[in-house]
Amino acid sequence: MAGVLNKSPSRRLLAALAASLLLHLWITGGISLPSFVEVEAPPIEARLIGPSPKTAKAAPTKPAAPQVKPPPQPRTVPAVEPTAEVATVAEPPVEPVPAVAAMPPATPEDVQTEPTPPALPEAFRIRFLVQGNEGGLTLGRLDHIWRRSGDHYSLVGIARATGLFAVFYSGLLSQTSDGRITAAGLRPENYWMQRGKKSYTAAFDWGRSAVRLGGPYGALPVEAGAQDYLSVVYQVALFPRAKAGSVVVVNGKRAKSYRYQELGREVIRLPLGEVEAIHLRIGQGGEEGDMELWLRAQPPQLPIKMYLIDNKGRTGVLLAEAIE
Repeated sequence: MAGVLNKSPSRRLLAALAASLLLHLWITGGISLPSFVEVEAPPIEARLIGPSPKTAKAAPTKPAAPQVKPPPQPRTVPAVEPTAEVATVAEPPVEPVPAVAAMPPATPEDVQTEPTPPALPEAFRIRFLVQGNEGGLTLGRLDHIWRRSGDHYSLVGIARATGLFAVFYSGLLSQTSDGRITAAGLRPENYWMQRGKKSYTAAFDWGRSAVRLGGPYGALPVEAGAQDYLSVVYQVALFPRAKAGSVVVVNGKRAKSYRYQELGREVIRLPLGEVEAIHLRIGQGGEEGDMELWLRAQPPQLPIKMYLIDNKGRTGVLLAEAIE
């Protein structure tokens, strides 16, 4: 047909008219066209299927709970993955720490402790000859007796006249002193003195920094380190001392501050022989209570010679003849 259509325009027109006529006749029933073979469709079977056992009865639905809008979460910044190429900072070289030498264990000298009293003899006796003037007549004898028990001490000075002087001379001095021993020295608590028929007493109250004198003399204030007239001799003899200083001395009637001074060393002649001694002066000399001491240079530095001035201005000289 393609060849017919391609022959001429007139023929194409005739063919179109013919086709249009045939189509009209078929629609109006004027012409029958060959029928197509009808194929019987297979029967359709419809079946009612009940609900499954699990879903036979639908559970009543609960009303949906109101949805609460969660609070907004903080915005997180995704971590930045380090790239393969990360710049590294070089750490400075660590210098080795020098080794510290171990400290040696503390020795007893390194430990700060309370000062302790010096080692003092437990007991001794010094026997003195008593003269009115050195080289003069012997008036009597005097013994100084020391006793120590722990941190307590006692001192006794017993005087006795001899010969004719025992009849009419009563100026010899007897004394006692007792108290405690501290790192700073002797701390007297009780003092007694007798000269002739008169006696004097002193009771120290260190808690109140006072001393109560016997008789009409009453109480007096005293400072730490004060001594009585007997203990002062052994305070400067047995304990460390400066070359010069001052000390308060109580004699049973008053408390007086005395200056003392170390005058040097010398060799002196005594009934017990020649002895090297340290010469000290307490007071200015010439007044009641002033004294001069010569201490044995060899420890313990005990008094071996003394000049004393009594209440009438008389001088008594004590010369050691034995140390026991």
